[in-house]
Amino acid sequence: MNFVESIMTQNPCYTEGRKITVKGLMLHSVGCAQPRAMAFINSWNTPSHDSSCVHGFIDGNDGTVYQTLPWNHRGWHAGGAANNTHIGVEMCEPASLNYTSGATFTCSNIPEARKSVKRTYEAAVELFAMLCKLFNLDPLGDGVIVSHNEGHIRGIASNHSDPEHLWNQLETGYTMDGFRKAVKELLDKGVADFPKGSTEEAYPYAGPAGTYPTVPFSVKVLIDNLNIRANPNFGGAIKGQTGRGVFTVVEVQNGWGKLRNGTGWIYLEEKAYCTVLDRLISESYERKSIDEIAREVVNGKWGNGEERKMRLTEAGYDYNAVQQRVNEIIWNP
Repeated sequence: MNFVESIMTQNPCYTEGRKITVKGLMLHSVGCAQPRAMAFINSWNTPSHDSSCVHGFIDGNDGTVYQTLPWNHRGWHAGGAANNTHIGVEMCEPASLNYTSGATFTCSNIPEARKSVKRTYEAAVELFAMLCKLFNLDPLGDGVIVSHNEGHIRGIASNHSDPEHLWNQLETGYTMDGFRKAVKELLDKGVADFPKGSTEEAYPYAGPAGTYPTVPFSVKVLIDNLNIRANPNFGGAIKGQTGRGVFTVVEVQNGWGKLRNGTGWIYLEEKAYCTVLDRLISESYERKSIDEIAREVVNGKWGNGEERKMRLTEAGYDYNAVQQRVNEIIWNP
């Protein structure tokens, strides 16, 4: 899944800052001939856009997922009670559509439109599998994953027919039952990992207090010089300071996490300075070449500045070698 975090911080829905307990996920499509996610984000990310805000858009041209609200914020997407319980995600629609009346449209290029819909469908499956993992949701549970249309039938959303109207009229064969099964299959395969480069605001750890993701997982230290403490469980004072940044925990004992970089243990349960992120540093990254990693850096997948340096070092890469290759790519693409 190609992922871009683009939180709409100027939208009044974000600045209002209301939180929800996530109980489900709602799938939408935008209802107009616009495949570009950024067209919506640029338009909606203003103080004057006070009527709608969703948690994410999926681009119809390349399938990129754009996260536009922190997942646990209350969105304005359902037009009903589902705003208080469900994350809302919009799939962009092909440029070749021409809406003639309500949800009815004609299409000037059906083969290309179907390709666009396939991209958004497949990206939505990946995204929803990841969100089910993050919030411990059963994708086949009653009312957990619903379309806007199904939400209306249940009385928790306004009168819309998306996205089924899009799938049906283009004769794609996609259904919400099939979508839920595809999410379940992907979740069962254990590949519903979280995108790299996301922040702790966008991905708050959703597990119960006192529990942690399977190691290795990431933590983000928020305040300098508070992260390494005297640890009576492991022989008293521990030498070394790590500063702020994102670090990998490879072992957990009694609320303490052992850091892979060897500087010691960090107390995971002191939330004033430590945010737990269930964001695995994939072992597959360690098999990639410097060139591959440099191109990921160029694409924004490893963050910026000191955070990038720390994350690359944590993942076992020579930061200077990667940065040198990044400079070469930028100046001699």
